Amino acid sequence: MGPSGKQPAGNADRLSDLPDGLIHYIMSFLTVRQAVQTCVLSRRWEDLWCSMPCLNIDEQDFRPSAIGQGSEYLDYDYEDEFEDDIDYARFEDFVTNLLMFHSAPTLDSFRFHAVCHAVSHREIKFINSWLCRCIKRRPKVVEIHSTGDCKLPRFGSSSSRLSRLHLTGITLDRTFAQQLPCSSYPVLEDLELKRCKLDDDAEIASCTLKNLTIEDCTTSNPSALTIKAPSLTHLQLFITAFGQNWHAVTVDEMPFLVKATIRLKPSTAILPCKLLYSLIYVRDLELTGLRTLDNLHIGSGTFPVFHNLRSLLLDKCDLSDSCDILGSFLNNAPCLEKLTLQLCEVLFVFLHLYRVKYSSFTILELPESFLLPKASRRF
Repeated sequence: MGPSGKQPAGNADRLSDLPDGLIHYIMSFLTVRQAVQTCVLSRRWEDLWCSMPCLNIDEQDFRPSAIGQGSEYLDYDYEDEFEDDIDYARFEDFVTNLLMFHSAPTLDSFRFHAVCHAVSHREIKFINSWLCRCIKRRPKVVEIHSTGDCKLPRFGSSSSRLSRLHLTGITLDRTFAQQLPCSSYPVLEDLELKRCKLDDDAEIASCTLKNLTIEDCTTSNPSALTIKAPSLTHLQLFITAFGQNWHAVTVDEMPFLVKATIRLKPSTAILPCKLLYSLIYVRDLELTGLRTLDNLHIGSGTFPVFHNLRSLLLDKCDLSDSCDILGSFLNNAPCLEKLTLQLCEVLFVFLHLYRVKYSSFTILELPESFLLPKASRRF
């Protein structure tokens, strides 16, 4: 204390003087267990966690190895570890009590991470009930990562504020696709499905979606996937998982598409459904893992014209028997500026042809990219 009896300015708790909204923003970068632990800082912090609008529930906080870890622990790789050393009893008690005392009427974001390969039916039931309770708070952002038999609850009116939905390892029934239209998700713009189990003949239909990622999702029986998203600007479609997949993919026209990435496993022989015709407005196109580009336009009489295409990347594609398809890309993309062949099988004679035709083209060891001149592009 100074001579006047006042606390020296250097020891003032300026952090506690911040308004609740700013402190809540700071707490949003923490897992929920870390946020609750801030209650010991001072009386000002005792109940702040009860009203924070962001919940990041992470079971990895209940590993012995997590004790004492800092913010770098948030980058934990869930796929490389097992759940054996997680104290599920403490995790269950903590989350149950958390949701009992947490009083925020709405959530800005809700994130839930649980690797539950071998948990019991009782534990799965608890997890599903937690998801239901948090989704009822009408979050703007929902990210759920699970490897168990967790199911996505029905949003109902709780989806009115939802703008981003990222799901990993979740089981989605037929009602999920039925809820997607604009009337149920009026502001949803970002949808990401990774390693999810979808219902047969799944349909992703939304007039508000701008970003869509479907990665290694499976179905109980071989079926068709339909995508109807006319406002989409970014599409990522990865089909590299083993197991049941779709025998066909149908994508409606996407006039605002900026970038599309299509990745297939080497043994995949699908996507004949005029997929390229649905991508004709794209500016940046990446195709990966195709044994032959013929798979992409079977059933189409002519090759589509890509008037907006500026950049084309072919990665791990077998072009040795289908150089005419690569030529078709070049001849039907009048604005193409950059072509990248990355780890592709290409005939040397074909590359030599382009070195003769285009003075700026040189044969280098793949992977390599080259810029096509804006002058003559036709053979």
